[in-house]
Amino acid sequence: MLKVNRPQYNPYDMKKIISILLLTLTLAHVSSAVAQDNKHDDKQTRKERWEKFRQDKHDFFAKTMELTDEQSQQFFPLYEEMEKKCFEAVREVRRETREIMNNKNVSDEKYKAAADRAAALDTRKAEIEREYYTKFCQILTPRQQFLYHRCEHEFQKATINKKHHTAKKDAQRCK
Repeated sequence: MLKVNRPQYNPYDMKKIISILLLTLTLAHVSSAVAQDNKHDDKQTRKERWEKFRQDKHDFFAKTMELTDEQSQQFFPLYEEMEKKCFEAVREVRRETREIMNNKNVSDEKYKAAADRAAALDTRKAEIEREYYTKFCQILTPRQQFLYHRCEHEFQKATINKKHHTAKKDAQRCK
């Protein structure tokens, strides 16, 4: 008869395996809890960053256009309303684009309709801005109306320069 050499059962090996398994499960549980906390913190900080960005934009516009307090109180709610409508128009086109990209069986008619809506997006945004510009003219002086057109571009440029400057400082700090 053939004798098979079986490894000896060592209770200490089993304890090691169980200990490693428990440690792994504990670490997985803790990292999951931390990840959920970070996700909540990220949402909170994203909202805070958005509010700060919005306030910085308002301050920039108010200073550049030399708005009075009364003008600011009338202008910014309308401006926010206009931005929201433009954002919704963009969001709608993006949503439709995502749906088409995720669907493999799309007809040429759907592609054409989506392409037409995407091409018309700038026109739609311009229509919204024109509608609100007429409202802004009732609040702003002719000089402020002129400055308003520059504000958006200047604010974007200032924001990009600020981010670029901050990124450079961060890169230098890491060296």
